[in-house]
Amino acid sequence: DPNVDSDNDGIPDYLDPATPGDDANGDGVVDAFDNDGDGVPNHLDLDSDNDGLPDVTEAGGTDVDGDGIIDGFTDTDDDGLSDN
Repeated sequence: DPNVDSDNDGIPDYLDPATPGDDANGDGVVDAFDNDGDGVPNHLDLDSDNDGLPDVTEAGGTDVDGDGIIDGFTDTDDDGLSDN
């Protein structure tokens, strides 16, 4: 769960550096949770490695309209992840 709060301080781990060096580029996101350093945490980034290919395509998902979101997205359990 990318929103886990290991130290229960109300700040999710991806925004809560344990040491100042954890966000070396100063973009507000702990670097371990931002592979491409663009300030968007991997779990919210449609292209987390910044190679120009949406993650859904690299993972083998269908994205005919090219919006970076899996086609036919449904989330009946409201966990933010596609049931597909």
